[in-house]
Order: sequence, then C-alpha cells, then structure tokens
Amino acid sequence: MGDRERLREFVADDLWLLIGIVTFGLISLAGMAGLGGLAGALSIVGWFVLAPIFLFWGEEIAEILFEDEEPSMSATSEREDDAIDELKRRYAAGEIDDAEFEARLERLVAVEDLPEDLFADGSSRTDSIGDRSTEPGSREPERER
Repeated sequence: MGDRERLREFVADDLWLLIGIVTFGLISLAGMAGLGGLAGALSIVGWFVLAPIFLFWGEEIAEILFEDEEPSMSATSEREDDAIDELKRRYAAGEIDDAEFEARLERLVAVEDLPEDLFADGSSRTDSIGDRSTEPGSREPERER
C-alpha cells in the first residue's frame, strides 16, 4: 500500500481522533498559561467543529482531497469510448452503412465484457477489433458470412 493510500485512509478513519488529542493538549497548555479565552476557543474549534466533521464526513473529505489519485475512467474504457465515437462519426458521415455500423457496434460492445489479459501479445482490445482504416472513402473488404 502506497503512502498516499495510507494517508487517505488516515484522513478517512483516524484524523478526527488526532484532532481531539491535539486539541486536549493545546487546551491544557492554554489553561496552564492562564489563557482561558484561548482554551475555550480551542475547545470549540477542535472538539465541537473539526473532530465531528472528520468523524462523520472523513470518507468524503478524503475522497475530495485525494480525488486526483483515482481516475474517473480507465485508459481502456476511454479507448473504447473513442472507438464508439469514431464509429458514430463514420456512420453519420455516410462512410459506413446501417449493417456495417450495427455489426461493428455489436463487436465493440461485446469486447467490453472480455477480460483485460485476454490478448497475450499486449495489444489492447480496441486495437485488435478497431477500424482498419479511418480515412474517408476507404472501405474494409467484405467478410464471408
């Protein structure tokens, strides 16, 4: 587990407790120094504001703080979406007909359910089934049915 993941878990689960302990220490020091007003302010901010916020919403705060660590889409799903978008563009431009569009779309959607390590040569799923040519006017040879 990486340092960022451990830090994220700490913020999500245990930071509220650390805030409470540090607040107690600071309140004690302020009280011994004769700063009763500061001790009161520290107790309100530490125990009654920050500790409950991190106790009840620590997961959400950690998610916000560490959101760059977790990408919203994987690179594979982005490539699949790009392939579907390209297919839609070619269909809209009239480069492929209805039957070809439906057949290719069916293959792209079916590939989403395949395991990632299916292709032993390291090629991606969309590389092996994607368009052979993306230039306008070029057509793929007819397949036998």
